[in-house]
Amino acid sequence: MNIDEELHLTKKDFRIEWFSGSGAGGQHRNKHQNCCRIIHIATGLRAQGTESRERVSNQRTAFERLAKLVIAHFYAEDPEIRYKARETIRNYHGVRNEVHDKASGLKLPYKTIVDDGDIAPMVDARRNSIVDIA
Repeated sequence: MNIDEELHLTKKDFRIEWFSGSGAGGQHRNKHQNCCRIIHIATGLRAQGTESRERVSNQRTAFERLAKLVIAHFYAEDPEIRYKARETIRNYHGVRNEVHDKASGLKLPYKTIVDDGDIAPMVDARRNSIVDIA
């Protein structure tokens, strides 16, 4: 993908799967499907969150991990951008209803980014900030 192209991602671009966890947590963790796996359909990239007993927390963790992978995938041609994609990209604050992109300074509502699965504005802002630096 060329840096000048826009990346448009919607909730339809991802598949969310829920499954039962294993390990510490006892019967609650083993019986309830609160572990989350999110798959980017076009690339096959996947990430999962299994650390918490809460669905929302696991979904947030999986989505944060997948966002890093998707950005790294689309900028794989440039090693410097690939390196920057491994840095902390954004902070997710569900309580404050805010997602803050570190490079561009863009802040958007948490519901738009995580619940609706619309990460495209954040990816575009990140791309524009990298292009301005380079």
